[in-house]
Amino acid sequence: MKKIQLLPALVLCFLPMVCKADDADKDRIKELERKMAELENEKARLAAKNETPEPVTANGIFESDGRINPRISNAVLIIEGDVSVGTGFIVSADGKKYVYTAAHVFSGNSKLTIRNANGTAFKKFGALEAAEGADLVRLEVLEDVKDFLEIVPADSLLQINTKIAALGNGGGNGVVSVEQGKILGTSGDTLEVDAGIIQGNSGGPVVEQASGKAVGLVTHLTSERKDLWSEGTRQGEVRRFACRLNKEWKWKLTKIGTFLAEGKSLAEFDNQTRLCFAVAQLQPLKSGLRLDTEVGQGTTAMQIIQQNMENASVKALITMNTELASRKTGVSDADLRKKFSSLLGQIQSQAVRSNEALKPQDFAWFHRNHAEASVQARKECLTALKTNLENLR
Repeated sequence: MKKIQLLPALVLCFLPMVCKADDADKDRIKELERKMAELENEKARLAAKNETPEPVTANGIFESDGRINPRISNAVLIIEGDVSVGTGFIVSADGKKYVYTAAHVFSGNSKLTIRNANGTAFKKFGALEAAEGADLVRLEVLEDVKDFLEIVPADSLLQINTKIAALGNGGGNGVVSVEQGKILGTSGDTLEVDAGIIQGNSGGPVVEQASGKAVGLVTHLTSERKDLWSEGTRQGEVRRFACRLNKEWKWKLTKIGTFLAEGKSLAEFDNQTRLCFAVAQLQPLKSGLRLDTEVGQGTTAMQIIQQNMENASVKALITMNTELASRKTGVSDADLRKKFSSLLGQIQSQAVRSNEALKPQDFAWFHRNHAEASVQARKECLTALKTNLENLR
């Protein structure tokens, strides 16, 4: 009974002590919370004082004041060669920076200069990669690049009427211009757009206005059709096309020097084909060879011959024509035909040899595709030349 009576008393004796301890802890906690709040405020103040805010950039092609986003315009490149001019742009892809452009912008040139709209020139490059199945190449940039474009994801749906803009060196004037428009049509490899692109825009980017990301690369335009079926339709107008970029292209690795050499060899091959075709149209007359004969698309035989003046057979042909026109020679018709046949035979032999020497199977796709048309044109010209020679006998 005594134990039962003492327990309540003991409990009552300790209660004031516990209450006093709880109050002290609460006060201590409040004091610590106050100091922690002060420290957090001080930390935030110091961080705000020393922090460098990240620049805020617009995502779309245009800024709020209507000007083009410099991040996009500075990524566009002006490409100038000794044969042609065009456009390119810098892209971040696969962890690297690349110059993207149309294959035909590089092709045929012996030397190139690449700079952006601010005049900054790029000179350090890695390997060149040529797309299989497209007028498209990319060249790795080995310099620090501040401004570049991104390509829309490969699984993006490019809708008809999406607003786009084409940027480039329109007209080859060395100035980056912007042409707005929309997507008119799509295929697996190609986009059709209505932006006012012209010569010089080739290789330039086609970007979504909303995101500023590249969806295509300008490749070509087609002339308007004049037939009855196209009257009043889009086919009756100039049509503009771009290579689609949101797909997984297969790339062929090569050296830029090799790629340029391929293009140069094809250009020389085609030039010789035009020469064969031009001389195949000529007939030897005592008054001259009638070099003003039009051989197609407003081009005369003389214009083509003048492009081949380093050829010994062509030089002899010009000398022969000059003598006939000035009546300094009095050869018979038979001798004239024999001499003319000899010169044509020499040009024919040169064309046959270069035809056999052309080996396009190792070329990049763009040049292989070009070579197929070139070889077919050479066959037709050699046939025309052979026919002319047979008629002279």
